[in-house]
Amino acid sequence: MKLNVEMNKRVKNTLNSVDFIEEAEVSPFLKEKVMHRIRNASEDIQDKTWSWFTPKLQLATLVCVVVLNIMAFNNLQETTYDETVNTFAESYGLSTSSESSILY
Repeated sequence: MKLNVEMNKRVKNTLNSVDFIEEAEVSPFLKEKVMHRIRNASEDIQDKTWSWFTPKLQLATLVCVVVLNIMAFNNLQETTYDETVNTFAESYGLSTSSESSILY
């Protein structure tokens, strides 16, 4: 019982302490300062995101893609259609050559 009375006093004291809280004074330009910092931070992030893709890197990437395409095109011209079809048929067991036939 004594414990409840003390607990109630502590609760009342805590609730009464709210009356002594004063209003905090804030600079009138606080909101503008915070919003300005947020905008600057987001602009910095956007600049850093695309800064790695410089024109030099773009040119190097373009050159690599063009060279790879030329190599692939030359390789494609060297092989003929018949060779490609025969290779495909042999790899899937569709070859009609008499050497690999089971029936003879």
